[in-house]
Amino acid sequence: MTLNYRMLTTIAAVGIGLALGWGLASQPVMAQDAKAPKKAWKGANGGQEEYGLAQAIDKATDAKGKIAALDKWTAAFPQSDFDDLRQDAYLGAYQAANMNRQAFDKALEILKTNPNHFFALRTIVSVVQALMPPTPADLDNASRIAMYILDNADTAFAAANRPQTITEAQWPAVKPAMKAAAQNVYLYTVTARKDPTREETDLTAYLKKDPTQAAASYSLAGAILAQNQQHPEKQPLALYHFARAASYTGPGALPVAAQKQALDYITKTYVAYHGSNQGLQELLTMAKANAFPPEGFTIKSKNDLAVEAATKQAAADAANPIFAFWRDLVKVPLLKDDGQMYFDTVMKGAILPGEPGKAKGFEKFKAKLISMTPENKPKELVLALEKPDVPDVTLKFEEALPGNMEPGSVIEFEGVPDSYTKDPFMVTFLVTKEQLGDSWTGKNAAPARGKGKGPARGGAKGKAK
Repeated sequence: MTLNYRMLTTIAAVGIGLALGWGLASQPVMAQDAKAPKKAWKGANGGQEEYGLAQAIDKATDAKGKIAALDKWTAAFPQSDFDDLRQDAYLGAYQAANMNRQAFDKALEILKTNPNHFFALRTIVSVVQALMPPTPADLDNASRIAMYILDNADTAFAAANRPQTITEAQWPAVKPAMKAAAQNVYLYTVTARKDPTREETDLTAYLKKDPTQAAASYSLAGAILAQNQQHPEKQPLALYHFARAASYTGPGALPVAAQKQALDYITKTYVAYHGSNQGLQELLTMAKANAFPPEGFTIKSKNDLAVEAATKQAAADAANPIFAFWRDLVKVPLLKDDGQMYFDTVMKGAILPGEPGKAKGFEKFKAKLISMTPENKPKELVLALEKPDVPDVTLKFEEALPGNMEPGSVIEFEGVPDSYTKDPFMVTFLVTKEQLGDSWTGKNAAPARGKGKGPARGGAKGKAK
């Protein structure tokens, strides 16, 4: 493929929100104390022991120092009233240290009890592609979280879920950014499994929920195309979804450059599959307006068209064996580069159609009379066999034929090929009147008698006697 359809879905989300300062690690653990008045620190000196361990996190100067402080706090107080803050701090420190595996797992842990935790949601869509490599379970979890974001964006990003480190002015930008990231991550998880059958199923369901996602259409086309060996009958559907990605211009459309690549690809692929670009524009127009094709949609392949043409030609040949014989055993061979050799070795001197014609079910050619030379008692006829108004046969006779016939009359004949020309195409036969059978109906005209004259000379002589 010219355009790798998987690349369209692998759009990194690592930087989501960083430009707006949506940082978790900068949020002090102790700043959350006022939010939970019923919580209490544990340990000696009225809780000062645990409190001191928590303070050490904020005093650490780098991510690794924070992680070490958190580990020490966790080891000393595995059960803590402030465990939610501790988990938040772990998440921020793991991200700051680029510990993607730990950050991903910690985010999943947080989301079990707080499904709308912004930083945990952001972590999932930010780091799954950075896992080396993600496991099937990672892909399933990321897919599930991404779909949760898409299906519950209004709830997940309601005002009540805004973290303190994101201002009210920044918060409205969060939902669209996270939805875009979730869409990209969902497509990534679907394609990263490298299971085209499941990919087709998942992306079909996804597009039915949101038909505007052109990247999903492109990925779906690629998934179907990947099944070409097992399911060649699905290829028209793949072409349809490529056309959708290339032609759709509404919300969710591909970027302009990617759309152009998709259009170049569908154009080349359609022609390779169908044999021409006939019908391509109609396909693009249909796909632009509809994410899925109508029931019974198909595109005929070159093989389909060849079979149809062969079937149609076989029926036509059976209905007109004379024309089939002329085409296959006379005209086509003579028009080739070695036509003269064919004529000299196969046709010249033979009687045609002869036995080969009888094998095809006829004994004489049939053609329409174009002209005669001379016009009465001709010794040469020009006929049209293949097309009713294009001369391609000349019959020559040693003895003149009686009378004449009207142009357009049907002449049946067999004869001996004597010569031919390629341009204009003409085959000359040597023929006898008997080889025309009953098709020549011309008769010699009676001699004209002079006005007022008596009986014919023979009669007069007989009377004189």
